Amino acid sequence: MVDRYNEQMVSAYVTPSGVRLMLLHDVRNEEGIRSFCSEVHELYIKILLNPFYTPGSKVESKDFDTRVRALARRYLGYRGE
Repeated sequence: MVDRYNEQMVSAYVTPSGVRLMLLHDVRNEEGIRSFCSEVHELYIKILLNPFYTPGSKVESKDFDTRVRALARRYLGYRGE
């Protein structure tokens, strides 16, 4: 956890290449957050390996979004849309 915003906590994950992932959450679950960020990082690496993706541009893959949401449900108990 690096900060608080109102009643929620802000956690950050920095990859070896300097990519920063930030997560706004309301439950303290350090191991779940660490696992979530690590797996999202792996998914992001797969996006970077795509020759049609321009590094630094917005990731607009529905598959990426679906997988990130599934990881959020698994590790963080996310029940959103």
